[in-house]
Amino acid sequence: MRLLIVAVLMGFLLVGWPASTTPKKTVEEPTPFGMPGTGGSGRQSGDWRSRRDISRSGRDLLEVCSSVGLEKGGGSEKGAGVEKDGEGNRDAGRDVSDEQAWRDAMCLGWVGGFTEGFLVRDELLGVPRRDRLACVPNGESAMRIVRVMKKYLADHPEKARRETRYIASLALAGAFPCRAAR
Repeated sequence: MRLLIVAVLMGFLLVGWPASTTPKKTVEEPTPFGMPGTGGSGRQSGDWRSRRDISRSGRDLLEVCSSVGLEKGGGSEKGAGVEKDGEGNRDAGRDVSDEQAWRDAMCLGWVGGFTEGFLVRDELLGVPRRDRLACVPNGESAMRIVRVMKKYLADHPEKARRETRYIASLALAGAFPCRAAR
C-alpha cells in the first residue's frame, strides 16, 4: 500500500497536474490586492508577474530572490522613504512595493516547497539518514536556505544557467550534508 501511495505521488510530481480547463480571460478584470493590472491577458510584457519563472535557471532564482535576506530601506539615512503611521512609527507593511512583496513571496514559497519536497522523498522511500543527499535541520528557515542557494551561485557562477532544482539540490547537499554524521 505504501509503495502504491509513493508511486501515485511520484506520478503527479513527474507528470504534473492536469492542464487547466478554465477559459482564458477575455475581459479586463480587477487585479487582486492592488497588484498592477494585466490588461486582461495576464501575460503582457508590462506584467511583472510573467517576467521570470523561478524554476528555469539559477539566473532567474537570483533575479526573483534578489532582495530576500537583505535589509530594507534604500536611503542613505536610516528609514529614508519609509512611511510612518499617525504616531510617527515606521509602517513595516508599506516598506516594500507590491512587485517586490510578490517576488519575495514567490521566492520563499518556491524554496520552502522545494526543500520540503526534496526531503520528504527520502523519508517516503525509507532512505537511511546516512545515505540521504541532504539533511536540513528541522525548523531551518526558507530565508537561510535562500542565502545558501545565493552563496552556492556566487561560488559557482558557471552553473547559473542550469535548472533551479539542480542548483538547489547541490546547494542543500553542500550546506547540509548527512555524511558528516557518520
